[in-house]
Parts: sequence; structure tokens; C-alpha cells
Amino acid sequence: MEQDNRPDLNINGVGSAAGGRYRQLTIHGVGKLAGATVSDSFMVNGQVKTDGDVRTGRLHCNGHMVVGGGLSSKEARIDGMVRVRGGMNGERIYVNGGLHVRGDCEAETFQSNGWFDVEGLLNAGEVEIRIQGKCAAREIGGERIRILRGGAGGFKRLWQRIVPKLAIRLTADTIEGDDIELENTTAAVVRGNRVKIGQGCAIGRVEYRSELLAHPQAKIEQRVQG
Repeated sequence: MEQDNRPDLNINGVGSAAGGRYRQLTIHGVGKLAGATVSDSFMVNGQVKTDGDVRTGRLHCNGHMVVGGGLSSKEARIDGMVRVRGGMNGERIYVNGGLHVRGDCEAETFQSNGWFDVEGLLNAGEVEIRIQGKCAAREIGGERIRILRGGAGGFKRLWQRIVPKLAIRLTADTIEGDDIELENTTAAVVRGNRVKIGQGCAIGRVEYRSELLAHPQAKIEQRVQG
């Protein structure tokens, strides 16, 4: 059996390290990584900044993370704040805090119960969003897309103290999928097979194939079946 000679990396307090290949990478405090980093797991309980790409099997961020390149993780759980200067991809992405991606964000499953800003395309087989703050993406694509108002938990009450209620919504240029359900969403174009436009929505054009259900208070400028 081939021996795994990769080291673990632990930063406790304030420290820095070179990029490279690690098994477990853990930050408790403030850390900086120079160069691309590959690891089995990456745990952030403080602050970390990387100069290059990050590729990891499992990411869990409870603090603040800035990725200087792209971020790839099979499973990413964000309970703090992650900023990615490139693109992001993975199998499962869970956002309970905040996420900002300058490029595209792609996954098999994307779930958000916080806020996010994807400057490019947000694409996932299943998109499940509970709006708790200002959410935005240039385009959203997926087989099943559900964008709903967040619940009345403590996280929402905290957000309502920080940002105006009008900011607790999602905005996108285009939303396209097979099965789409929307609330508190502003979009220029929504395109799908079965589409449900709920309360708080303002949509420029809805293109649907089989079914369109619209709340009486939803604003839809144009409806096209084809």
C-alpha cells in the first residue's frame, strides 16, 4: 500500500504557510496561504486568505475566507463568509452565511439560507434558496429551482435589523429550469416547463411550456407559452 506522506497543516493564532498538498488543513486564528492548495479537508474558524486556487474534499468555514483564485470542493458548508475571486464548483454547496463569487458557481446541489452574490452563472441540478438577505446572480440555471422567502428564525430577525426589508430579495437577469417556484424575486426573464410565480415577484417576461401559476399580487409584464 502506498504511504500517504502529505502533512497536516494547523495554524493556531497568527501564521502563514506555503501552498501545497495537505491532508487536513485547519485555521484557528488568522492565516495566509501562498500558492495553490490541495487538501482532503479545510476548516476555517478564524480568518484566512489564499493567493491561489483552493481544491479540497470538504470545506467548512465558520469565519472569513478569501480565495485568491478558484475554489473547488466536493462539499462546502459556509456558516461564515467566503469570497472567491475566481469561480467555484462542487457537488454540494450549503450557504448559511454569506458567499461572493466573481465568476460562475456550479454544483449538483446548491442550498442557501443566507445571502450570496454570484457575478456569473449559478448552475446546479437542484437550487434551493431561502432568502435571508440580498441575493443576486447574473443567471440561474437548474433542473429544479425553488427560491422562497426565508423563515422567521433568529437569523432573519438579525438581518432585518441590519438591512431594509426591501433588500431581502433575489435579483437575476435570467432564471431557467424545468420546474421553477419563485417568491420575492426580480428577474428580466424566467424560462421553464412548469413555473410558479409567487408573492413579491417582479418578472419582465415568463416563457413556459406546460404550466404557469401566478400569485394575484405578482407583477408579470409578459407571458408566453410555447
